[in-house]
Amino acid sequence: MISFIRTKKGFTLIEATVAALLVGIGIVGLMAAFASGLILLESSHNMAVASSDARSVFEEMRRSAGSGLNPVVTKNWTAWAQGNGLTTLTNEQITVAFENPNADPVQATVTVRWSERNRNRQANFVGLVTRR
Repeated sequence: MISFIRTKKGFTLIEATVAALLVGIGIVGLMAAFASGLILLESSHNMAVASSDARSVFEEMRRSAGSGLNPVVTKNWTAWAQGNGLTTLTNEQITVAFENPNADPVQATVTVRWSERNRNRQANFVGLVTRR
């Protein structure tokens, strides 16, 4: 049986190439995961802003309901939201719909629409408003 004894120390060209390839694949994978994380972070931030804007509309409805529900169901909530700086997301629009405006409590649906990465997003928030 013939045995080969290596007398030189170090890596062969093939070993170095395979190692560089594996490190490169790992780095590309980490970069892809980081990019996906940034996209999810932006989406989560936008949803939190939309939720906060809807909450502000509901809080104003609660304040306006002190004298009855008529001021709540007749108010232009889209204009109110724009006038109070709630439309900070890209192409953000806030609309309010009431299921039965004559009921007490009245069911209100606040819809927040915005654009995110060339896609239209929407979130609906439903709540009951009653006279204080």
